[in-house]
Amino acid sequence: MCPDLEQLGKLIPKETIGKVYDDMLSGPAKEVGKLGTDAVKTARLLLAPLQLAAALQDRLEPMVKRIGERVPADRRIEPPAEVVGPALERMRYIDESSPLWTLYEEILTKAMDKEKNASIHPAFAYIISQLSRDEAWILYRLKDRSFEIIDSLDFDKAQNKFFNRAIIKSELPKEELYVPEMIEVMYSHLDSLSLVAWPVEKQTPIFGSPNVQTGVRRESKMMLTEFGRIFVAACIPESGFEQHAKR
Repeated sequence: MCPDLEQLGKLIPKETIGKVYDDMLSGPAKEVGKLGTDAVKTARLLLAPLQLAAALQDRLEPMVKRIGERVPADRRIEPPAEVVGPALERMRYIDESSPLWTLYEEILTKAMDKEKNASIHPAFAYIISQLSRDEAWILYRLKDRSFEIIDSLDFDKAQNKFFNRAIIKSELPKEELYVPEMIEVMYSHLDSLSLVAWPVEKQTPIFGSPNVQTGVRRESKMMLTEFGRIFVAACIPESGFEQHAKR
């Protein structure tokens, strides 16, 4: 293994992580033995992420090997600390099977590749840390297409407001999400990160009799923004994301 990769694997020494884990278990956490059975189970679930943090060094080793296989020796450079530091800090609490781990690994791989490191912005590590699994999946599915949505709204002329939204057609991949009922919240979050837009492209008034508007039919598309396309191209592997599909 080359020195650059060995250095990446040693950025967080085992003894340092172990000390953090021990410190986190001190004080109130060590009082678990005095709790009842249900409380002990709850405490174990609560402290489970700390076990991931303590094992980070071991979990990094396979990733470092994969990076070495993907980046030829003559293209390896020292990755920017402002990319590596935040990425490794967040990865302490992420399981390797998580799509977020895949995103972090991709930006670390490209950050070490002199032919691709220009595509990695320091903000990407922070943005990944804000995503849920379903949001990462939506970004992946938007990589090569947009989602068409057609809906309708009733109109109350007296109160001058629209209500009673009904979906006529939707290409949103709700069946591929673990929490599909939160898709509106997910969109709002992705929009706040400037990754996704959902513009209404056409509105058709619906009229009753005698020529009174009773509603509206809307045609819209969810799509990546220009920044979203740059982010997805940099963070999602060219090989795809299918290993993270809902089972």
